[in-house]
Amino acid sequence: MDINTFSYGGIDSSEYGITCSRETHSILPEQRKYVKDVTYMDGTVDFGIGGYGVRVMTVDVYFYGDYFILRANREKIIAWLANYNGTAKQLIFGNDPTKYYLAKTYVAIQFENTTDGHIGSIQFEANPPWQYSNGILLTPAQISWNTTDLVIGNQYVKDFTASGSVRLTNAGTMSAKPIIKLIGNIPSGLMLSYNGAQWQYNASILYDGIKIDCNAQTVTRISDGVNLFGNVSLTKYAYFNLAPGQIEIFLTASGLGVYPLNLTMIVEFNPQYMG
Repeated sequence: MDINTFSYGGIDSSEYGITCSRETHSILPEQRKYVKDVTYMDGTVDFGIGGYGVRVMTVDVYFYGDYFILRANREKIIAWLANYNGTAKQLIFGNDPTKYYLAKTYVAIQFENTTDGHIGSIQFEANPPWQYSNGILLTPAQISWNTTDLVIGNQYVKDFTASGSVRLTNAGTMSAKPIIKLIGNIPSGLMLSYNGAQWQYNASILYDGIKIDCNAQTVTRISDGVNLFGNVSLTKYAYFNLAPGQIEIFLTASGLGVYPLNLTMIVEFNPQYMG
């Protein structure tokens, strides 16, 4: 059994000595159906606009300490798990700490002393039914959109062995000017394109990298900070400004291949919020 803690409303269950089992991994919630019976015909008409309902997660909880401690924390646990003014709280499971649900508890909760540590269960309902990551709602469509190989904080990483694109999402409500790093094999003539804007580099670099700071409007070598703007095209020198929502940046270059001829792009930015 996989034993973990969970955080609800910013309070970790470990504060009360409570752990949970996460053997069940929620994949898809129940799907809604919008259908209508048709007179004199078998079956129904499916209008094809089905969505998903709330996600219901029943979590078995355990306590292995002195039950006196559990009783002493009774009121604090009530305040921790209760819903105030109908507001959902962030629910984070210890085995997936970078993502969270917005969830509430509706079903009655009762804990009881046992010999095996299993004191009861808590039923959470998440609406919307998907997790959030970096402020982005991870719907099936959103997961399909993102093509990054790795996300580290505010850095989106994509490896290229041929021309292609990287798709990511700006979760902010305002545009953001990124820092774009190109590392590895950078052939002369390499071009980046985003939303009609283009940036082209007319020199070759191998085993080093370029840092394009779109806010400072500088182009430097990563290893030593040397100014490389002189190698940028005189007609294609745009500094990108990433709009809110889904982003796609295209990379066009000849001579890319598998290691050591690959290239890694890192797009780094902090989402900006109005107000």
